[in-house]
Amino acid sequence: MEKYQIGCDNVNNHVPINWSDKVKSLDETIRREIGMEGESEAKHILIKVQTKSSEPIEPAFIVGEDDLFLDLFVLSPQGPGITSTTVLKDNIQSIGVIGGVSAEKVDSSEVSEVPLLDDVDGLYQ
Repeated sequence: MEKYQIGCDNVNNHVPINWSDKVKSLDETIRREIGMEGESEAKHILIKVQTKSSEPIEPAFIVGEDDLFLDLFVLSPQGPGITSTTVLKDNIQSIGVIGGVSAEKVDSSEVSEVPLLDDVDGLYQ
């Protein structure tokens, strides 16, 4: 997996990295290298963010950023769900592209519904 390292483009001037642009550029490079140039663009590029803490933040996608913070939506590994989180850019050690979420619409007949609770009758007695 290709990554961009450390949180500054220029260490002496401490110019913050625009992670959104870096991730888009990295995604384009990966697509070109594996022969997917003509494929549809990913609406959201899934990333893995390694901070100075031990646990990486993944899978996530960037929803916004400014000079100090990177705003992410993190997908839940236990099922459907998204958690909003913000990371201080100075704490980012690396970001890698791990995939993408297509902008194409899915036919609702192809999606199977999973019941949240098998039996809710006991809840309402």
